[in-house]
Amino acid sequence: MAAAPPPWRVADLVDALEAIAPPRFAEPWDNVGLLVGDPAAPLARALLCVDLTRAVLAEARASGCEAVVAYHPPIFKAVKRLTAGSIAYELVRAGVAVYSPHTALDMAPGGTNDVLAEALGLFECRALRKGQAPGEWPAGFGFGRVGRARPRPRAEFVEHAKRALGLGEVLVAGPLEGEAATVAVGAGACGDLIDDALAARADVYVTGEVRHHDALRAADAGLTLVCTLHSNSERGALGRLGEGLARRLPGLAWALSGADADPFRVR
Repeated sequence: MAAAPPPWRVADLVDALEAIAPPRFAEPWDNVGLLVGDPAAPLARALLCVDLTRAVLAEARASGCEAVVAYHPPIFKAVKRLTAGSIAYELVRAGVAVYSPHTALDMAPGGTNDVLAEALGLFECRALRKGQAPGEWPAGFGFGRVGRARPRPRAEFVEHAKRALGLGEVLVAGPLEGEAATVAVGAGACGDLIDDALAARADVYVTGEVRHHDALRAADAGLTLVCTLHSNSERGALGRLGEGLARRLPGLAWALSGADADPFRVR
């Protein structure tokens, strides 16, 4: 007897992801949504990652995944040619669908920034900034988060952040003296939220990476800046995203990529 087909289709994955992180709230410059694949294709297994590298693609193919949920869009700018050797070509050839939530997940309640804030133990959180997309902004949506933390010395909070995020090292700019009671977060490259963190009277701002001059500006303003490296501030949200998919698509097998990692290492 032939095995029963999977109960889900790629279109169901798209619907579930758009319910979790509505694409209309993504930044206008972003490229979110279904980037590769046939919505009608059957779906039994999905792999979740931040960056869809060749190693992640090989992992997806080896584990029989019909779809990859890649937080960062592997196709960002307009593509004029789809030729052998490119990841996009290999995805199409392998019949692997790809969906990217990116800034839609950053904006959404329970998304990238909320998971980062929760990992650091923040409470009474709110968005640092509303997005640029048109329309009404429901409560809880927006870029970054700022909230209260258990008061402790700033140097102690840095060590707490390292433990909470499972990191051996972070980059720190600004003062280590004084208390950390109000903390802001911005997952990814969020140097443009430094002014918002200052306006919120944050003592510490945790993000993935910032430019050199943004770090100088933050330090000069008395803000303690903690940089985790870009994707280290985002990867924690994947598990929460997988749990959300499991609730909406019972029986879907999903896994976190074991090959996905920040490209930088401390030596």
